[in-house]
Amino acid sequence: MSKRFDEYDLDKDGVVSDDEAVAATMLAETESQIRKLRAQKQMAFVSLFAVHLFTALLFSPLVSIERVDALSEVLSMFYISMAGIVGGYMGVSAWMSRRT
Repeated sequence: MSKRFDEYDLDKDGVVSDDEAVAATMLAETESQIRKLRAQKQMAFVSLFAVHLFTALLFSPLVSIERVDALSEVLSMFYISMAGIVGGYMGVSAWMSRRT
């Protein structure tokens, strides 16, 4: 048997059975789903952190009121998009927890 299939031979008998192939496929799909969920969670946390950091920066003396007024439309779009990412993550997480 080829070395690339050794990891799928769960009972180490030298033969990859149909059950072992199905188990390996299910494991690969589960690992892929876990990676996707981690990426979504990380995106939501980064968005939440960005909103807090950006708000703190706007209230600091580093940014003038004139600059905030000039960028007000861009700022509102930033907050809406970041809230959409965080809200979407939280909503889908709640929906998925009720579904299972």
